[in-house]
Amino acid sequence: MRPPRIAIFASGKGSNAMALIQKAKVFSEGQVEISFVLSDKTDALVLEKAKNDGIRTYLVPKRSDKKSHEKEILGLVREHRIDWIFLAGYMRLLSADFLKTFSEWHNGASQVVNIHPSLLPAYPGVDSIARAYQDEVPLSGVSIHLVDEGMDTGLILAQESLVRNSQDSLEAWEARIHELEHRMYTGFLESLATFQRRTVYFQENP
Repeated sequence: MRPPRIAIFASGKGSNAMALIQKAKVFSEGQVEISFVLSDKTDALVLEKAKNDGIRTYLVPKRSDKKSHEKEILGLVREHRIDWIFLAGYMRLLSADFLKTFSEWHNGASQVVNIHPSLLPAYPGVDSIARAYQDEVPLSGVSIHLVDEGMDTGLILAQESLVRNSQDSLEAWEARIHELEHRMYTGFLESLATFQRRTVYFQENP
């Protein structure tokens, strides 16, 4: 059985993407494969970081015609026979058509996941950490969820909470949340590499 093939989509600095890439190196050959990192932004630092780490990268610049943009991305996914897509700060919603096509290539399984720095359904969307901090919530955390066409509305697969310390600055609070993100996302990757979580392999008909 071949290793699950992972594509990481990211739009920014790529701290979660790089945590996943480093984690994948821990496993023996044949357990998991990071096939490529893809971004929609020309200035995304994640592309340079991943390339420097020996990972194949693709830039598919964001454009107004979402259908053609997603068609190009799906072409790469199909070419590499990707089994799982990990969103890691990818700042563009995937359409229902994109998700449907990807699911059909995996016998109807949903294998696009995202990590979000809040206890969903609280604080979906952007600036979640700062918004929760400004609201002085005593408890927040991180969620891993399946991706649907909504904004952070997919089925939650895992959540962990953090108690906010009253003395935490926003920067300290962000650092704690990001540390939890890295631990949870790499743990999810490990569950695929060790076959604790089932993968439906790419099986598009020739």
